[in-house]
Amino acid sequence: MRLAGSRHKKPIHKRSHPEAVILFCLIALIGVGLLMIYSSSAIYAEKIYGSPYHFLSRQVFNLGLGSALLFVAIRVPYQKYQPLYPILVLAAFVMMLAVLIPGIGTSVGNARRWIRIGGIGFQPSEFVKLALILWMASFLSRKKDEIRQFSRGLFPALLVMGFFFFLLILQPDFGTAVLISLTLFTMIFVAGLRPSHMLLSLSGLGALGVMLIFSKSYRLRRVTGFLDPWSDPLDTGFQLIQSFIAFGRGGIFGKDLGNSTQKLFFLPEAHTDFIFSILAEETGFLGVLFVVTLVVIFTFKGFQVGQECNNDFGRILAVGITTLISLQSILNMGVVVGLLPTKGIPLPFVSYGGTSLIFGMFMVGILINIAKTLPVDE
Repeated sequence: MRLAGSRHKKPIHKRSHPEAVILFCLIALIGVGLLMIYSSSAIYAEKIYGSPYHFLSRQVFNLGLGSALLFVAIRVPYQKYQPLYPILVLAAFVMMLAVLIPGIGTSVGNARRWIRIGGIGFQPSEFVKLALILWMASFLSRKKDEIRQFSRGLFPALLVMGFFFFLLILQPDFGTAVLISLTLFTMIFVAGLRPSHMLLSLSGLGALGVMLIFSKSYRLRRVTGFLDPWSDPLDTGFQLIQSFIAFGRGGIFGKDLGNSTQKLFFLPEAHTDFIFSILAEETGFLGVLFVVTLVVIFTFKGFQVGQECNNDFGRILAVGITTLISLQSILNMGVVVGLLPTKGIPLPFVSYGGTSLIFGMFMVGILINIAKTLPVDE
C-alpha cells in the first residue's frame, strides 16, 4: 500500500570498488619492499658498491618506470591488448632465444637469464609471463566453445606452453617454468577445461618435473637439502637453515627495523629471494601477518574481478594475473619457511628486482582497468 503523494524511488546503484583495494595492496607491498630492500641490503651494498643506497636507488628508479606503466595500464581499455598477442608472443620468443646467445645473454651463477644493455639488466622471463597470460586469455576467449575438445582446444595451448617451458628449462629456470605452467592451467580450467583433461595434463607436468629434477644433480641436491637441510648445513641446507634462524629470532614483534643479524652476510639473497626472512626477523610475526594479509586480500579481490567481469577475455585475464602474482607469493613464502624446495622466485613487489617490479605493476594496472569496467550492484 502506497501513501498519497509518495513517489517510487529508483534503486540506489553502488559499486564495491575492488580496484581501490587492489591499488592499496599494491602500494602497501611496494612500501614494505622499499623499506626492507634498504634494511636488508645497506651493509652489503656499502661493502660491495661503496654506497648503502645502491639497491634502494635502483629500485626507486624502477618504481618510477613501473608507475608510468601502471598509469598507462589503468587508463588504456584492457580490450586493446587482445589483438596484440601475436606481437607479444613473438617478442617473447625472440627475447628467450637472445638470452641463450653468448654475448647477449648474461650468466649469473650457472643460469643465463639476463640481457644487459648499457649496464641495465633485463629479465625476459618477466615479459614472457605477461605475453603468455595475454595470449592465453585471448586464445581461450576465442576458443571457448572448443576448449573441452582436446585436439582443437587444449592441445594447441599445450604446444605453445611446452615450447616456452622448454626455453625456460634451457636457461635453466625451473621455478619460473612451473609458475607459468600452473598459472596457464588455472586459466584453462576457469575457461571450462574438462576435469579429466586437467588431471591428465597436471599428471604429465608432474612426471616431467620429476624427470627434470633427477636429470640434474644440483636440482636433486636442492630437494634433498629441502627434506633434510641439517644433513648438509654448509652447502645445500645452508640458506634454508639461515632462513629458519631469521624467523626464530624474529619472534612475535621482531628485533626492530635495521637490527637483523642474518643480513650480515649470513643469509644469501637477503634482499631478493629471501627478503621475507629478513622481514620476519626485523618485524616478527606481526610483520609477516601484515604481508600475508595483503596478499590474501589482493587474491580475493583479484578473483572477485574475474568472477564479476562479463567479458570472457577480461574474466580469464583477471584470473591469470591474480593467479600469477598470488601463486608466486605463495611459492616464495613456501620456500623461505621450508615448505618447498629452494628456487629463485622473488616475492612480488617486495623483493629487489626491476624487471619483476615493472611488469608486475603493469599487470596490476590491467587488473585495475578490468575492475573499473565491472557492472554496478543494485
